[in-house]
Amino acid sequence: MHYHIGTMLIDENFDGRIECPVCRIQKKIDERLTEQYLGEGVMEDDTRKEVNKLGFCLHHYSKLHASRSKLGLALQVSTRLNTVISNVEKAKNTKTAKKQAENVLNLGKTCVVCKYLNMHMVRYYKTIAQVYHNVESFRQRLKDTPGFCLEHYAELLNYSSFAGKEQENYLADLYQVEIKLLENLKENVDDFTIHNDYRNIGKPISKESKECLKTASCVFYGEEK
Repeated sequence: MHYHIGTMLIDENFDGRIECPVCRIQKKIDERLTEQYLGEGVMEDDTRKEVNKLGFCLHHYSKLHASRSKLGLALQVSTRLNTVISNVEKAKNTKTAKKQAENVLNLGKTCVVCKYLNMHMVRYYKTIAQVYHNVESFRQRLKDTPGFCLEHYAELLNYSSFAGKEQENYLADLYQVEIKLLENLKENVDDFTIHNDYRNIGKPISKESKECLKTASCVFYGEEK
């Protein structure tokens, strides 16, 4: 594969390991973006405005709180509180109370890091399809991928048109990879249930069957960020 800034993470993570390669790409981007909110640059006017407006989800707030820069986080929380305070008003009746409740709940549904993470991930969904179209050797690497979490499988399908004239083959390869993962997982889960029946306790069980519930978590919910 020819290296450039848009394909380097793809080349690094489509390596045949058992984890969803797109989850690993997302995790690396997540770490880079979160790191950006730990430096002095977070107090620049444009950044302050976005933090004020969007705030952080629990996942990214927790990552920032666990970091070395508590003061940086405190300054951003102070900024975010301006928006929160402006949205908390005394309700005059049940109708305005419901509107107030909606406004308050919406405050917890936005995150400045998630905004940019999602933008980056859309670019990667498109680029993976484009690499499949442009780089013949990558097609076999995709076929050798053990599979994807359901979210990333769905997103790859959503942006499959970027594979151009290879999109039919791209869709077929994505399907074959994913259905193999799901069918193997089902087989391992069924084997796990059999071996955990009291009548079969002590009988040999494969490593894949032992770890099937962890694998199922990765498939259903993706890798932990």
